[in-house]
Amino acid sequence: MYRSLKNDLIERFGEPVLKIPLNAGFTCPNLDGSKGRGGCIYCDNAAFSPVARNRDDVMQQMRAGIKRAGDRFRLFVAYFQPYSNTYAAVDYLRQTFEPVLQIPGVAGISIGTRPDCFSAEIYDYLQELAEKTWLSVEIGVQSAHEPTLQKINRKHTFAESVAVFRELAARNIESVAHVMFGLPGESREQMLETVERLAELPVKGLKFHQLMVIRNTALERLYRRGQYQPLAEETYITLVAEAIRRMRPDQVVHRLMADCRPQDGLLAPLWSMQKKRVLNAMQVYFQKNHIQQGEYFAATP
Repeated sequence: MYRSLKNDLIERFGEPVLKIPLNAGFTCPNLDGSKGRGGCIYCDNAAFSPVARNRDDVMQQMRAGIKRAGDRFRLFVAYFQPYSNTYAAVDYLRQTFEPVLQIPGVAGISIGTRPDCFSAEIYDYLQELAEKTWLSVEIGVQSAHEPTLQKINRKHTFAESVAVFRELAARNIESVAHVMFGLPGESREQMLETVERLAELPVKGLKFHQLMVIRNTALERLYRRGQYQPLAEETYITLVAEAIRRMRPDQVVHRLMADCRPQDGLLAPLWSMQKKRVLNAMQVYFQKNHIQQGEYFAATP
């Protein structure tokens, strides 16, 4: 039906690989005052990534994650997840990323960041890092539509994302695009157009998320005033199915949905806390409707 990250990593490394999220203490230009202080209207990294609360040393976090895995995995990817993990000087990036490569079993590094957190020096360093290990850079795109990006207070443009993907590809560095469905004001056609545009770019993988309303965010205020309605579960499932049909056949699906719990701030949609059940419902829908990745993809001449 689709090319999953699990199977892609098995093909790449010859056995299952566990991705371990790490908090390296980065911040974001939309939080620290460089571009803004409020963040995106849905922003609460602690709700989306439990490791955002972890203040342990990165090496301790990585070793603890490997220990929790027990005997189930022998290979691991260090995933620098919360906030913008290229938002620092190259020397800091080097001392943050490279020590984990000395831990036995670490087969690669994945870095989550924003498209406005790059420089020529950072590109050069990432190219150097990619020559030492498998490297994947995840970019928070969310939408290809500028009015939407402005509405959700992203403070970057889709053009910046495009430039990053092209520069990473020119340096043989794999990239992943985060795409969010259910953003305020976006139509179904616009959401799917974002996927279509990413299929035309040198993007290796896509990571799908539903927009969630989290306590103490600007989105909560819109939700309380009746100015935002989250996606229904069935709507989200059909959107992801149609998105997969529009992906390039060689692209990798890194995630089908996000999850959160009320105790971590989730207000809506409540189906977001039932990840296993919703993923099972997705698989049933995919099979029943014969969903095949890439069947609607049409490369431009």
